[in-house]
Amino acid sequence: MRFLNYIVCAFFLGISSAHAVDVAGVTVNGEVAFDYDFLSPNNEKMAFTGFAPNDTYRLNVTQILAKKETEQISFLARLVYVPTAYVTDATTPPGTKSTSNIGTLDQLEVYYKILPSLSVGFGRFLTTMGYESLFKSENAFYGNSIAYQAIIPGYGEGLRAKYVVGEWLTATVSTYNQSTYNVFGDDYTPTKTTEVSATGMLGPVTWFGGYYFGKDGQLPADRAEHTASSVWASYKIIDDLLVAVTYDSRTTAPDIGTAGGTAGWSDSTSALVTYKLWVNNFGVRYEMVRGAMHLQEAGASVYGSADKVDSLTITDKIALNEHFNVYAEYRTDHADQKVFDNNSNEYADMFTVGAVASF
Repeated sequence: MRFLNYIVCAFFLGISSAHAVDVAGVTVNGEVAFDYDFLSPNNEKMAFTGFAPNDTYRLNVTQILAKKETEQISFLARLVYVPTAYVTDATTPPGTKSTSNIGTLDQLEVYYKILPSLSVGFGRFLTTMGYESLFKSENAFYGNSIAYQAIIPGYGEGLRAKYVVGEWLTATVSTYNQSTYNVFGDDYTPTKTTEVSATGMLGPVTWFGGYYFGKDGQLPADRAEHTASSVWASYKIIDDLLVAVTYDSRTTAPDIGTAGGTAGWSDSTSALVTYKLWVNNFGVRYEMVRGAMHLQEAGASVYGSADKVDSLTITDKIALNEHFNVYAEYRTDHADQKVFDNNSNEYADMFTVGAVASF
């Protein structure tokens, strides 16, 4: 989990975080997310919804996060268990799929505290960028934004330095040997990538800024320059009312004479409001994506020739207790081209009812 989640997410997203379990000095958090989705038009899947099927029960994701910290050493590991659909073989009829449950150790971070305010670490890091958390129980919305799934970087193996000035400023510098533009999945090609970020809290305002740049691709024929940026700020107007704005962007520029992918630029601007009333946490998120034609999911373009996509999400999270939330969420996408329903419709919609159990 990105480092800033420990400090701000549970407090600023207006949620009730579950109590962690302490096992032999190791703090363990976990969650199981389950949902039932309805898609339209014509039951067509929507981009960046985790391949949600229509009218089908789905175990969305299960994950466990273990942490331990001493005076000089801190350790973090994340195990993610995702039911993944795949075509069994070449003779399988189109649309017929089986399900495989794949458990992966997605994140492993070890830090050594050189000074009280300075730590250096190695391992498999999650990017510091992006507004949302990987834990659904820590977010106001059940579904992550398009930007979080498609634009910001993902995991990388390498080194990271973290300097904590105070509550108002934490700065990081990371160098990775991997690069991927999606928090789900891996890219094991040679890279040289760098990420710098800063975040902090000033009264009711929480802010973040980050920049990512570097080369990716198998030499000598497949090489591209990648950049990404992420800035966001949230403002807690009163205890139960929060507003936030985010901006995320990415570019891909293949080296001349190589096959390092298609050159492209995409960005996302979004605004959200959450309001807590009794056990309900209502949320509205508007997201405008430009350069949508360059976004890919599982290696495939998902918005066709559309350049601009407007996405609106409305949600109601009901906290039955601090360990169990149920959701009702509606999302609608509007593209500037007819790219949905076999290129006959500009709109696509999804309604989700879901539940998240956490500890």
